[in-house]
Amino acid sequence: MGEFASVPMKDPRGYLKPAQANKLINATGNIRDRLIFQLMYRCGRRVSEVLLLTEDDILWNDRKIIFTILKRKRPVKELKPVDSETIELLRRYLNKKGRVKGLKRHRKDSRLFPITRQYVFKLVRKLGKETGIEMVGLKKIHPHHFRHSFAVHAVRSGVNSAEDLRKLQMYMGHANISTTAHYLQFSPDELRSLVDGMWKKGKRNEK
Repeated sequence: MGEFASVPMKDPRGYLKPAQANKLINATGNIRDRLIFQLMYRCGRRVSEVLLLTEDDILWNDRKIIFTILKRKRPVKELKPVDSETIELLRRYLNKKGRVKGLKRHRKDSRLFPITRQYVFKLVRKLGKETGIEMVGLKKIHPHHFRHSFAVHAVRSGVNSAEDLRKLQMYMGHANISTTAHYLQFSPDELRSLVDGMWKKGKRNEK
């Protein structure tokens, strides 16, 4: 059950629709599990990157989180902006745990979520079965589908230039932009405008 490397999504249907992703998030039974799912989905993070988080990684005023990216020769720290709803959920989680800043519990494991990747994997499979989302494309549902879904939804929401693609690459943490560019096939306009424009031009040339 190892992590998935930064390789292009091989199955063109291997992502969750927004309604499916939200259905899985809403099916979680507690704020911790909901937060883990939401961080994977809304931030496009790998499960290991979420499970390594500590309270010190959260920049509350800037609404940013420092994630540890492991899929490099050496682990690197990268700062990522996060939506306000997820930040608020983090605040509620920490308040509920009695771990607001200045009142941290002293313990060896300082992670926000002291659980294993195997737990998250099994939870995704369990909730997938309960919600009727057992298969995503050609594969059984797994945590990495949240990351693919984030990338697909990002290009559909407005990746319209090389600069936009570069920004998405930086956010996803892809070492190679070709990995990010793979998701352009899901843009509703990018390739459609190319194909339509090509044939319109061809008709003009026939005159």
